[in-house]
Amino acid sequence: MKNIKLIIVMIVGITLFISCDSRTEQDLEGIVANPTFNNNVKKIIDAKCVNCHSQAGQGNYPDLDTYQNVVDAQNGTNSDKLLCSLQSSSCTSDRMPKSDAPLSNGSINTIKNWVNQGFKE
Repeated sequence: MKNIKLIIVMIVGITLFISCDSRTEQDLEGIVANPTFNNNVKKIIDAKCVNCHSQAGQGNYPDLDTYQNVVDAQNGTNSDKLLCSLQSSSCTSDRMPKSDAPLSNGSINTIKNWVNQGFKE
C-alpha cells in the first residue's frame, strides 16, 4: 500500500514539474532547420501576413502572397526587410504583424533559416 501511494505521489510530482515549464507555447514551437518556402515559410506568411499584405488585403502594404514578393520584401526592394519587421529590431517600421501577436520565436527562426540558406522555394 505504501508503494502505491509513493508511486502516485511521484507521478503527480513529475507531472507538476513538467507542466511548470516557464517557456511559452510560442517558444516551444519547433524551428525548421532546412525550410523551403512552399513547405514551411508560406504557411507562416499565409497565417500571419497576407491578411494585410496582399492585393485583397486590408491596407496599402507590399504584397507577400507569392514567393518572389516575399524574397523581394526580404531583400528590401518593396519595403523594409521582412525579418527586421518581424523581429522588431532596428527597423524604421513598426513590428509586424501590427494587428496580431508577434510571430513565435520558432516561426521567426524558421524564416531566418530560410533566408540564410538562400530562399529555397
